[in-house]
Amino acid sequence: MNSPYATILDNRDFNPVAWAEKIDRLLRDGKKEDVAYMLASISNKQRQMLREPYNTKYGKDIVAALDKKFSGDMEKLVFALMDTPLEYDVKQLRGAMKGLGTDEHTLIEIICSRTPDQLRAIRAAYEREYNKQLDKEVASETSGEFKELLVNLVDGSRDASQDTNDAAAHDDAVRLYADGKGKLSAKEEHSNFLKILATRNQKQLRKIFAEYERLSGGPIEKAINKEFKGDLAASYLAIVRASSDKQAFFAAQMYAAMKGLGTKDNDLIRAIVTRSEVDLTLIQEEYLKLYNKSLAEAVKSETSGTYRDTLLQILHGNREFA
Repeated sequence: MNSPYATILDNRDFNPVAWAEKIDRLLRDGKKEDVAYMLASISNKQRQMLREPYNTKYGKDIVAALDKKFSGDMEKLVFALMDTPLEYDVKQLRGAMKGLGTDEHTLIEIICSRTPDQLRAIRAAYEREYNKQLDKEVASETSGEFKELLVNLVDGSRDASQDTNDAAAHDDAVRLYADGKGKLSAKEEHSNFLKILATRNQKQLRKIFAEYERLSGGPIEKAINKEFKGDLAASYLAIVRASSDKQAFFAAQMYAAMKGLGTKDNDLIRAIVTRSEVDLTLIQEEYLKLYNKSLAEAVKSETSGTYRDTLLQILHGNREFA
């Protein structure tokens, strides 16, 4: 079922056999820009439906055919469009931990913003694809409370229900307030932030954060910035923001990807593509409110060529064909 806040919906004019043939013809004619626009005009489900007729008629995988025609950021964007959301998350996590260095930003965004059900599916798919356990991979690439937080989330510590409890929210807020008052030096092995933010469901977290603000007179983000640094602070902030206002969280992710010198294109692609069939319409509204500039304007100023035009097409959406 299409989300009412998606920009990309099922295209009523889509025919998998006809579109597979047209894509092959365009690739052979060197019109790869037209292929990119076609892929951005259909839903992910419909892109998956291209695979079988293309392979049947031409004896090769459509992604392999596309890979030979695109490069750089455009290649990343095409791969993001052609993977299922689950496949894409798994590959992004693998890429964040493969080779020298770790891309903590990607780990934080995916692990701290996905639902318990999504993380369960990611964990199973990761092991299936790479024959490695995701929690052990994450543990080997991180350390300290940051490691414990991510491993707990990957392992499914978060309550998957929608249940809330006002008294429990008050008690948890008191514990967080105690940590935020500078008492972390006397804490146990890990902070109450870990115990609470890694386990409570998103609706309960919103109650806890509201109660915390009532007790302390300030937002919980202020305490996190005071008591934690680096990746741990970023991960706790990601949980708070993704729980409180997911659209504002992803608007901020997109802003950060384009802020300063150079564009973090992988981060920009991931945020736009993964939200295109979820809530990208709302994210664009939030972006305009937060930064007094449309997301499309920002993308237009930070990117170029077919890559820019394809991103803009995803932002504009395909509702006229739905």
